[in-house]
Amino acid sequence: MSDETIEKTFQVSDPAHLSVSNVRGSITIQPGEMNVIQVRAVKHGNFDSGRYTIEMAQESDGSVRIETRSNEPVFGFLSHPPKVEYTLQVPQGTQLVASGVSSTLNVRGLKGEFRLKTVSGGIVLADLSGPINVNVVSGDISGSRLNGAIELQAVSGRGRMMESNIPTADASTVSGDLVLQTPLTDGPYRFSSVSGSVRMLVPADTHCNAELNSVSGGIRSSFPATTTRMGPGSKTAKIQGGGAEVRLKSVSGGLSIETEGIPAEAVLGTPSVPVSPMPPVSPVQPAPEPLNTSEILQRIESGEMTVDEAVKLMKDQP
Repeated sequence: MSDETIEKTFQVSDPAHLSVSNVRGSITIQPGEMNVIQVRAVKHGNFDSGRYTIEMAQESDGSVRIETRSNEPVFGFLSHPPKVEYTLQVPQGTQLVASGVSSTLNVRGLKGEFRLKTVSGGIVLADLSGPINVNVVSGDISGSRLNGAIELQAVSGRGRMMESNIPTADASTVSGDLVLQTPLTDGPYRFSSVSGSVRMLVPADTHCNAELNSVSGGIRSSFPATTTRMGPGSKTAKIQGGGAEVRLKSVSGGLSIETEGIPAEAVLGTPSVPVSPMPPVSPVQPAPEPLNTSEILQRIESGEMTVDEAVKLMKDQP
């Protein structure tokens, strides 16, 4: 079947509220006109059977909902849902909720509030101002020039936030590494992982207190530091006199605080494993053993839950 394009325009008040979800394909969100949300959906694949539909609606409160829906009573990853490529133009200040199963998310050039969730799709963020909440299972997260607090949950996906100004961060991973390039200001910067390491790229005049609770991980720093062992597995380093709180709880992951041009040396414990550069984000296969959304994935895989139900649960998670 040939491709089909659907276009629709919504008049919205300030601030706009937008919810968009996709099963397979992509979601791209860019700046648009004031008080207008413009939607373009390109459908690839068979929609004639009625198994999948696209809904575009404006609720009574003025919020806009865009959704790829599965009308099948039972859905499993063995089926092959059609692909939809969404391109949306939204006003500045939009409060955005975007989610996907095997769908990439690309959001750039906006001020607002952002809640983004995927199962296996990658997330690319650029030139965003405002609080950002990200939840992924196996997709990688690539960000640049972000200005706002970060909350992040990932299973095996890696996170890389470059050239950013992040006043506070709260992030957890199972095996994915995290890289944040930002001045350390208000804090705290709190991280937790099983085997993932955290690498902070900071200015040369950085002052912070680094704390690591780990079985085998260590602290590395480019700066002079006063170190203390607080007990089994607990290590602290007061870097250049101390300042913002940076804390990592892990099993084997390490913490590195470094600046350009000055190598990071081991401060306490086993040296952290350097984080390799992250390749371009692309969709990957769903992780077989997710953590934070494991119940959702297991029910999808076993056919006990539809994609619509799964996406709704992902949206509703705090």
